[in-house]
Amino acid sequence: MAEDDTRSFADDRRRLLGELELERNQLLRNIETCRIRDIEQPMIGDWSLKDIVGHVASWEAEVVSAFRDIQEDRRPALLDFENERTDAWNEDHAARKRSLTFWSVLEQLKAGRERLLAIVSEFDDAAIGEEGRVPNRLLQVVAQHDREHWHVIAAYLAGMPGVRESSAAGSN
Repeated sequence: MAEDDTRSFADDRRRLLGELELERNQLLRNIETCRIRDIEQPMIGDWSLKDIVGHVASWEAEVVSAFRDIQEDRRPALLDFENERTDAWNEDHAARKRSLTFWSVLEQLKAGRERLLAIVSEFDDAAIGEEGRVPNRLLQVVAQHDREHWHVIAAYLAGMPGVRESSAAGSN
């Protein structure tokens, strides 16, 4: 591998990790902007703010598991996830978190990001920075997922639910 490729992968890694940070910070800002009543009451469809936060945390935990699989030379199960199962999976995982307090779900979201960044730090620049490699693709999906949900929350806060085509329950 040429030195320029290595430097390029390092730059791409920094950009991708910067994008992850940017999107998560925006998601957290929008969560913090919500009102207390949004925590438990339906906000978007049948989902409350707590449901959305728990949903994002659950999917990120799946990505951490996928990174562990990659480290152990196993194909991540997440790569074989069937889209037809998404809504049922989302509802199941949202239901699992409904008995928790909002603050514990929010803490899961924050701790999940710490776990993701810790495991990502164990991968080389090429694995993270090279377009098309599984770790790179997984991190791009995480950034997009945060972006999708902060957009939905922002639309709600602006009084425009449904302004984006995606819904909390209908996305992964």
